[in-house]
Amino acid sequence: MKRIYIEGLGLIDGHFSGIGQYILGILRGMDQLIDESQSTGKQYPPVYVIIPYDKVERFQEFKFRHIRYKRLPIPFRYLAKLWHHSLVPPIDLWCGRGTYFFPRFVDMPLLFSRNAGLVIYDLSYELHREFADEANARFLSAKVRRSLKRTSNIITISENAKKEIVDFYKFSEKHVHVATPATDQTILYKRSTKEIQRVKMKYGIEAENYILALSNLEPRKNLQALVEAYCDLPQSKRNKTALLLVGVSGWKADALFADIIDRVANGYNIIRPSHYVDDKDKAAIISGASLLVYPSHYEGFGMPPLEALACGVPVITADNSSLPEVVKGVGAMVDVSKSNKPLERELANAMNNLVELQSLAHTAGPKRASEFSWKKSAQVYFNIAQEKH
Repeated sequence: MKRIYIEGLGLIDGHFSGIGQYILGILRGMDQLIDESQSTGKQYPPVYVIIPYDKVERFQEFKFRHIRYKRLPIPFRYLAKLWHHSLVPPIDLWCGRGTYFFPRFVDMPLLFSRNAGLVIYDLSYELHREFADEANARFLSAKVRRSLKRTSNIITISENAKKEIVDFYKFSEKHVHVATPATDQTILYKRSTKEIQRVKMKYGIEAENYILALSNLEPRKNLQALVEAYCDLPQSKRNKTALLLVGVSGWKADALFADIIDRVANGYNIIRPSHYVDDKDKAAIISGASLLVYPSHYEGFGMPPLEALACGVPVITADNSSLPEVVKGVGAMVDVSKSNKPLERELANAMNNLVELQSLAHTAGPKRASEFSWKKSAQVYFNIAQEKH
């Protein structure tokens, strides 16, 4: 049985991004399927993660039971540069024949192996360039097209992203596969009041109640509209409920920060944690929220709304791209294509209808989140590996 090789730079990178989280989820799903196969008799190919030799200890921290690693004789920083400049030699010369998956939009060359899968999470770099970092958009626009010429399969994370990929790249629909992200509901669940208070104290969050925005601070997330909508709420509501912005600062965020500083100076209760929120504390931060609002202009999937639903927290999202697939009747949606005051009023009205949203999220949120599974998505990868080429 041929081996599966997964390029692992995103997994062991010091900056553990959404791509790293996705790779980890898929690998844990694979690990679980292989574990279960020992009692069912079902056979899965061995799985190896390709990593630089100086990141073995980082890989071992994940404590996979059945996922192994293939060590490349190049340190991380040089391998990352070679990948960026398309100078990596054919990696199957070192690793051997197998099915190769490249989970960071761009592949590495292969000489002998014919079955390969490229993960493309969204097409923001092509379809919504006004919200993208221009240098990164240029890089992806050129490199993804080149990678697609050497790719037999594409994996993406929503039906909406699949449709966009088929339409934009004219790639065969039967070779574009959806393997969604998921939540681990042994970690993402409603936390106790005691834990919520402890974590709030850790991050200097003094507000008793807060509306949560959980995302990178960048234009595509449409946080300016959320700030405007929050400030349009009645003062009596704002006095009781803060707006908490959790996420790292992205590109083109200077105007947003300037506006927030000005509004805070004028008495609006907009706050940020005192420092970066660790993953282990995220469930408590979400659980403490009265509401999560996610008015993004565009998403490949949209993990924060799903994480909030897993914790039984009400959700308001935009009604575009993949977000209706995520919330599907459990959260409220608003049309963010509207401009200025109409959008702000619609968001503010949705935030005011909190009681109805809370009742729905408490019962239906965790159930909706459970419909997404890392095991089901991992099986998509195994199915591709078993195709004949």
